[in-house]
Amino acid sequence: GVAKALLRTLLTWCRDKHVREVFLGTTAQFLAAHRFYEKNGFRELAKEALPENFPVMAVDTKFYLLALEPTEA
Repeated sequence: GVAKALLRTLLTWCRDKHVREVFLGTTAQFLAAHRFYEKNGFRELAKEALPENFPVMAVDTKFYLLALEPTEA
């Protein structure tokens, strides 16, 4: 439950700051992480579709995007 709580906190902060998209990179070997991201609404994304300023780490081969709905003010 800790990972879910941390993610919920992060996404609340993002929405409060009007962040519309959350991108992340991971390695192909972290299968449990892939399941966690996908279960929480992240969709796999091609590396070529990342923003130009996304900091790709050398070990990252798999990428995800979560589009956030704006919160009501």
